[in-house]
Amino acid sequence: MRISTTMQFTSSLKYIQNANSKVDENAQKYNTGEKFQTAGEDPSGMASKVKYEGAISAYTQFNKDGGLANNTLSEEETALESMWSALSSIHSRLIQCVDGSNDQNSLDALAAEIEQMRDHLYNLMNTQNTEGEYIFSGARSDVPTFSLTSDGHYTCQADGSVREVLVAPGVTVQVSDSGLDIFENCRKSNSMTVAGTPAVTAAVISNYGDFDDLYENYYSSSIGPTVNNHLRVEVLADGTFSLVKDRLDATGAVTGTDVIETGEIDKMNSTITVKGMEFYLPSSNYVGNIDVELNAPKTDNILNVLTNLANDIQNESLSKTEKTARIAAGQKDVQIAMNRYDSYRGQIGARQNTIQTVMTSNTSLSDIKTESKANVSEMDAFEAASNLVQSQNQLTVSRQIYSMLQKQSLFDYI
Repeated sequence: MRISTTMQFTSSLKYIQNANSKVDENAQKYNTGEKFQTAGEDPSGMASKVKYEGAISAYTQFNKDGGLANNTLSEEETALESMWSALSSIHSRLIQCVDGSNDQNSLDALAAEIEQMRDHLYNLMNTQNTEGEYIFSGARSDVPTFSLTSDGHYTCQADGSVREVLVAPGVTVQVSDSGLDIFENCRKSNSMTVAGTPAVTAAVISNYGDFDDLYENYYSSSIGPTVNNHLRVEVLADGTFSLVKDRLDATGAVTGTDVIETGEIDKMNSTITVKGMEFYLPSSNYVGNIDVELNAPKTDNILNVLTNLANDIQNESLSKTEKTARIAAGQKDVQIAMNRYDSYRGQIGARQNTIQTVMTSNTSLSDIKTESKANVSEMDAFEAASNLVQSQNQLTVSRQIYSMLQKQSLFDYI
């Protein structure tokens, strides 16, 4: 076999080129920290890398969405907190007026304050986010949650839908509440009326704590032959009374009577007070029955409640007794609304805690995926540096050999 000078130079040059390519490859790995750049270098490794990058990207997006969801809930919680504070102020003022000792000027001032707070609540219920969406309007976010009609009535325009955000695989969190649920469908205070031809001059609820207990025990939403919401106060000639409820059979016939409570007439004031109800009799010697109907539960938004309350407070045609009773009912309505808003604030806090927990979990899982991706696709820094130095040394040696070959010729051996 003949070895020419040209073959020696060609072989040495190819070795230098290979060594130089190896230096470039190791330099790239050292600079990027990546074991491979294309699927051709490591098909299995590239497939795993892409899978891990997809998971990491997903968790990053989940946390971004979770952060936005948390901000949305914070806006809602802040609005509800402001509403609660406004109602708390009204509630305190109403407590001062329930005893009926305030003159009309003081009541007029209270009515004006209630109207101002109502307007403040109206603005809060129509709170908008930075995108201009009404946060309590449900899917109808471009429409104000409440509108004021020409007759002074506040109408809810929200639908009952809510928004949910995906914050982790298979985990969604509700990030909005509809004003229809929070405000419009808020239950009012329980009530009763004297049925038939009134045998009393007035009938009011003087203690909602006692009356609510009575209502809870004896009101039924399933009305039929065997069930009704009628009670009766039986007043006897000796000045005693009994609050009773009839027992009915399947045909509606009375089979017996349950005595709920007994007592004596207040002769000085000609009144009967029983289970939070107060009946004003035509005389202290009244004898007969007073039929009472427990009314069905009612709902309304607090804006209309406050409007009606302010009108009642300013209505000088109402008796002091009736006005005091309506103030007491308004106080109860405000308390119910406060409790309802506070309940939703609690729900919002629970959702925010869920988001924070999930986001922490997302971050941990993302870190695990990042570490797994690094194990598959990233070079060890010391190994990369060692490989780079080794390939540079090989290149240096190949250049030295090539330089020596340049000075030699086969003719030197003839």
